[in-house]
Amino acid sequence: MLVSISWLKDHLSDQDIILLDTRPKTMFLYGHISQSQSLTIDQVIQFDQYGSNLVADEKKIAELFDSLGIDDSKTVIIIGDSMDPSAARIAWTLLYFGHEKTFLLDATIMDLQKNGFELTKKPFTAQHTKFIPKIKSEIRMDANQLKDNLSKFTILDARTPQEFMGGHIPNSKLIPFTDGIAYDGKLFQTKDFLENLFSQNNVSKENEIVCYCMHGHRASSLFLQLMIAGYQNIKLYDGSFVEWYGRRFPLE
Repeated sequence: MLVSISWLKDHLSDQDIILLDTRPKTMFLYGHISQSQSLTIDQVIQFDQYGSNLVADEKKIAELFDSLGIDDSKTVIIIGDSMDPSAARIAWTLLYFGHEKTFLLDATIMDLQKNGFELTKKPFTAQHTKFIPKIKSEIRMDANQLKDNLSKFTILDARTPQEFMGGHIPNSKLIPFTDGIAYDGKLFQTKDFLENLFSQNNVSKENEIVCYCMHGHRASSLFLQLMIAGYQNIKLYDGSFVEWYGRRFPLE
């Protein structure tokens, strides 16, 4: 799921590499890695009547990924910042639509600059391709399915303790996404650290796990942290608390 700066240096000129910068558009325009393209979180979501940030529809995503040059032959490298879960939400979106060769750069833009990468303001446009979605419904959770099976899942809340205490989905367990974030220029803590984090919180690899937060972004980071730690039965509830509360489903 992660690639290092040294890996990126060795593969930067590969023809099958697509670099996606998930920072806000203004930051991207101010300076980005050569041949990277901007992809922001608002481009991969759609709003419902509750204001939930749901995954965008298949047709929109296919057209978007076409324009970015993504197809089955491409390896997508996502660039972001550690405290901004946008990179994680976009990575989850690629995985949900079946693009298995999706990786995150385990470093920030600042760390890239420290390691000799120069930033440019020059735009780059990839050659259009044909992206064919292959939806992996098993990594997404529907609100009604969750409501009807609360006792079946290990439900993890990626928000802050203050948000959790203000109301949470019944039977959910608080694990703030920031607990697994690194603060040394990398995006995430090590695999061993994350395994220990989830083990201490009694999260079994045998159980089906559902991650949620307020809008599904921080929960995407927790989703990836679980993947790095070796968990497989993980789902993102992208509607998250906003949809749950909007539907007036029960809270604790």
